[in-house]
Amino acid sequence: MINQCRNKTAFVKNVSSNQTKIMNRTFITTLLFFVAMQLSAQDMPEVRPEVLPPPPAGRLEITYIANSGFLLSSGTTRVLIDALYFDGDIWESPSKKIQKAIVSGDTPFRNITHMLASHYHADHFDAALTSRFLINNPGAMLITNAQTDSVLQKVYRQDPELKRPKQTKIIQTPMFGSETYESGDLKVKCLMQRHMGKDDFKVMSMGFLVEMGGKKVLHIGDAGWTDENFAGYNLQDENIDIAFIHYWFLLDCEGRRILDTQVKPKKIVVTHIPYDELRRNYKRIKEYYPDVEVFLNHLDKKIY
Repeated sequence: MINQCRNKTAFVKNVSSNQTKIMNRTFITTLLFFVAMQLSAQDMPEVRPEVLPPPPAGRLEITYIANSGFLLSSGTTRVLIDALYFDGDIWESPSKKIQKAIVSGDTPFRNITHMLASHYHADHFDAALTSRFLINNPGAMLITNAQTDSVLQKVYRQDPELKRPKQTKIIQTPMFGSETYESGDLKVKCLMQRHMGKDDFKVMSMGFLVEMGGKKVLHIGDAGWTDENFAGYNLQDENIDIAFIHYWFLLDCEGRRILDTQVKPKKIVVTHIPYDELRRNYKRIKEYYPDVEVFLNHLDKKIY
């Protein structure tokens, strides 16, 4: 087991390489796709689907979007996490239909109150889509870090009308620091963590400890399995109900050690599973954590 922990697996290198490739795609390509999406949406007849009542404030409803993207709902509080992006390459991506519904604020994404973005990688976040989302959903608040905001600034320079300063909360805490945001029944403790992998050593991947619906939910973005990423937050004392953990974290013995000693969640939901490794590695993870859960289909829902 010790030797297994010391080995630098080829998978981690491949992940970093794939993420670098994704980020190297040109900004113009994203904008062209975005314009095409908007034009096609304008040609479609208006559909007025039935608006279902929100879940009661005393319970938490979780809807899977794609990859590490989820919608958390309780009462009138509706929080998207890492859910709006264009193309995740080998990772699952929201369908065009889901992207349009999020951007336009259509069912099942009406009245989103907050959008959380852990970091700027293209399998978690897209600046052009997020800017349009903020314009179409003036009651929504984006919470992210300064690195991700710097990517948004590129969109703002292309079209100053996209800038929505009153709709953004930029977390400025340094690496391994934290900052808490509160609004109504929502409390979000933002944890500034380091992204996994040597190639992304300087990337700030922000974790979120979300309190809503009588539950505590931890989403760790793409944080690496290091003590410095977790030891200072005393998460083991938070009594976390649900933790969204990327799957290679769970396959590494150091990751499991940190999870078991420094996080201690009641329930684990696996995220960020590549298509070709879903079944094989999900079975491996269940050998370590028999009660682990995974959302297999887009827009699947669970009540907690």
